Amino acid sequence: MRKIYTLSLLAALLFASCYNVTPLTNSNSKTAGGGLYYALPMTQICVDVTYQYYDLTEAVFSDFASEMLALDNFDVEKPYRIKNIETSYSVTADPNNYYFVTPNGISVQVDNRHLLRAIGMTPQESAAEVGHATTDNQVKESDAKLVLHNATADKMLPTYNLYDRTDTFYVKGDRPGHPSGTSTKKAPRSLRQRAQAAASEIAEIEDTRADVTVSDRYTAEGKAQILRQLEEKEAVLMAQFIGKPVEETVHFFIEPKPTTGPNDTLQQSVLFYFSRAEGICESDDYDALPILCTLRPDQSMRQVRQFSRNKKRLATNSFQYRLPSQAQMNLSCELFDYQVTLPVAQYGPIIDLPHKHFKALFDPNSGAIIYYQAQDIFGK
Repeated sequence: MRKIYTLSLLAALLFASCYNVTPLTNSNSKTAGGGLYYALPMTQICVDVTYQYYDLTEAVFSDFASEMLALDNFDVEKPYRIKNIETSYSVTADPNNYYFVTPNGISVQVDNRHLLRAIGMTPQESAAEVGHATTDNQVKESDAKLVLHNATADKMLPTYNLYDRTDTFYVKGDRPGHPSGTSTKKAPRSLRQRAQAAASEIAEIEDTRADVTVSDRYTAEGKAQILRQLEEKEAVLMAQFIGKPVEETVHFFIEPKPTTGPNDTLQQSVLFYFSRAEGICESDDYDALPILCTLRPDQSMRQVRQFSRNKKRLATNSFQYRLPSQAQMNLSCELFDYQVTLPVAQYGPIIDLPHKHFKALFDPNSGAIIYYQAQDIFGK
C-alpha cells in the first residue's frame, strides 16, 4: 500500500510539471483557456545625437573670427557640429515569435510587454535575485568610443555691443536724473577697427591670465576670483566673434533585423544625414553627409544561431527563449567615428529551456538570463 501511495505521489508531481508551450504561427492560432502569452525578446537601440550650432544673431564680428582669432575650424557659413553621442537599448516583444503557455503547476511571470520575467520563482524570490543582478540599459562609457573631427571653440556666452551707448550731459543746476541733454554716441571706427580692438583686448586677457597663473602675489582664493573674472570678460568678447552656442538632442531608434543565414555578418544603413550648414537634414540638402550605421554580430555564436534556425518549431512542450548576442555598432562619417558594443537579441540563438521544474530570471533590459537553477521533480 505504501508503494502504491509513493507511485501515486510521483505521478502527481510529474503531471504537475508537464506544462505546455505552443508557438503561435498566425493570428488565427487556437489556444485553450487557462494560460498566458509571451514573446521572444527583440532589441531596440536608441542613439541620442547631440549637436551644437552657433547663433550668430548678435555676433557682430563673426566675419573676422577666423582672421583675427586664428579659429581655423570656425566657419560662419557652417556653424553646426556633432558634440556627443550616447547609446542605450531596451527589449520589446518580437511580433513574429509569440507563444501560449499553460503553466500546470509552474509559476510564470510575464510583464506588460509580453516578455518573460521569471519562471518557477515567486515574486519575492525574483525580486531578491534582481537585487543581486545588474540591469542597466545604458551603455557604459568604457564600452563606447567617440572621436570628433570637427572641434571648435566652446567658450561662449550671450553677447552685447560694447560700442553702442547713451551718454548724459549735466550742467550746473540740473537735478539728479534730469540732465540737460542726452546724446547717443557711436564709435566712428569701422566694423573692422572695432573687431581689431576686441581681438586685442582678448589677447591682453590671455597675457593677464598667464601672469596671474604663475604669480605668487595672490592667495589661492584671490587667484581663482581673478581668473574667473577674466574668463567672464573674455567670454563676452569671444561671443561677438563666434556667437552663442545652442545644443539640441535628437533620438534615433534602430531595430536590427534577425540574421537569416550563416553569412549574415554585416548590416549597414544610413541612420541620418548631417550638414555643417543645416544640421540634421534631408539627403538632398546642401553639404549633406550620410551617417552610416554598421552592425556586426559576434561571430562566435554563428554556428549556434544556424543550428537554432534549422530546428523545426511547429510544436513544442518546452519554453522557447532567445539569448541575446553581442554586436558591434559603428557610426561614421568624415566628421566623427563612433563605436560601441551592446547585446542584440535578434542576433542570438533560440534555445529550448528544460521541460522540468527549474528557476530562471530574465534581464528586463537586455533579455539575458541572469539567473538559472535546475530542480528535480521534488523541487530540490
